[in-house]
Amino acid sequence: LQILTYSRCDSSLDFQNVYSSVRTRNQISWNAIIAGFCNLGSGEQALKCFSEMRQAGIDIDYFTITSIVGAIGVISGFKEGKQMHALIFKIGYDSNVFVQNRLVFMYAICGAINDANKVFSSMDERDLVSWNSLLLGCAHHGYSREAVQLFEQMQKTEIKPDGTTFLVVLSACCHAGFIDKGLQYFYLMRNDASLEPPRAEHYTAIVGLLGRAGFLNEAESFINSMSRNPGPSVYKALLSACQVHGNREIAVRSAKRVLDLWPNDPAIYVLLSNVSKATDCWDDAGDIRTLMYNRGIRKKPGYSWV
Repeated sequence: LQILTYSRCDSSLDFQNVYSSVRTRNQISWNAIIAGFCNLGSGEQALKCFSEMRQAGIDIDYFTITSIVGAIGVISGFKEGKQMHALIFKIGYDSNVFVQNRLVFMYAICGAINDANKVFSSMDERDLVSWNSLLLGCAHHGYSREAVQLFEQMQKTEIKPDGTTFLVVLSACCHAGFIDKGLQYFYLMRNDASLEPPRAEHYTAIVGLLGRAGFLNEAESFINSMSRNPGPSVYKALLSACQVHGNREIAVRSAKRVLDLWPNDPAIYVLLSNVSKATDCWDDAGDIRTLMYNRGIRKKPGYSWV
């Protein structure tokens, strides 16, 4: 229990200390250790522990399998996933819905959409996690049309979509350019009392959908009609679209509003400066950077391991 507690608190050092102190390695302790590394995102270490557990001759169970399949998804280990899938068949857990959901998610994250779909199609029972896992994989790997088609299939079942479902399908509509479909799904979510109401990220997705297609006036009107206060992410989506399409007028209007509400957000200044550059207003871009400097606002530098 202590092992899992530290891993869920994202306390890697404390987890390592407790893990090293475990003297009795049985099924329960190994399961906790593997689940702990999975929680910390250390998929390779989880696989190493799983290998040690197998070499020690300790039986694996449902908890071991769900954790290790999740760890394989973390590292996008398609080869390891195939091997694990074969083992699952061998020991007879292939018809367990929770294991099947993990397999769908693992294959989907690895980009093996055909394999994910095979597992999904073989399931006798599907729950919300089953649908969301395949939808996420399709949308994440560029199968936007397939994600929309899958969502349409889901609507014919008794499974109710949740906020994650809608966020994924709205993203898919955005990338596929399905404006009407995206708006239809958003208003379905907003108007159906039996569904989870839209959150800030859903509004952001619609602004991104309209903005990406060049409908900047419609995106601005959509923000103005919101029944809730728009968050900074909503305005950032509009500013990004203004930068792409070179619309400085809407960018300036939006920036004034957002800077009144969030004057210390460096991304707003950077986006507005970039819009000014895109429209050849270099003096304005310089003035925005100067204002940012005078207010003591700094953009956090990006970094890469490469």
